[in-house]
Amino acid sequence: MNKKYGLIALGVILLSVIIILLVVGATKDDTAKKDPAPIVSDEATLQAQEGSYTLKITRVLEVEPNPTQEDAPEADSVAIVVYEYTNDDISHGLVIGNNHFKAFDSKGKELEQYPQKDLFEPSDVGASGTFTASVAFALNNDDDYLKIEYYKDISAKKPDVVFEQEW
Repeated sequence: MNKKYGLIALGVILLSVIIILLVVGATKDDTAKKDPAPIVSDEATLQAQEGSYTLKITRVLEVEPNPTQEDAPEADSVAIVVYEYTNDDISHGLVIGNNHFKAFDSKGKELEQYPQKDLFEPSDVGASGTFTASVAFALNNDDDYLKIEYYKDISAKKPDVVFEQEW
């Protein structure tokens, strides 16, 4: 008789664990589907705890590699992404550095940042100010397409905005 109750209890426990795992898995999938990063062509307004700011991709151009470092990644050409950020109302200033961006080609391959000469370096901008900077990526194909992900928090796994650019 005890063996019978033990098997029933074990069955109930296993069934409970399976149901919990299914519910948790479904919740994670639903969250990812409900909250994708917005895809925009060139401009996005973002909220931070301190205030809001606007990020805009103003141009993408393809150039010959001209590295600032000897150990630059191999590149047939370089995509320079020119971006502009406007500090709408963050009183202590705003700077958006190159480490906030990742880029992918049309096949989904992540591109390496490239130390190209003569880039516009990011700088701090006060409230109501605008600044233009650029970031470069090594290209080894003829796609003429980039998917550029922007991360407010560089340790985040999910981008806040995804820009799609063709040239």
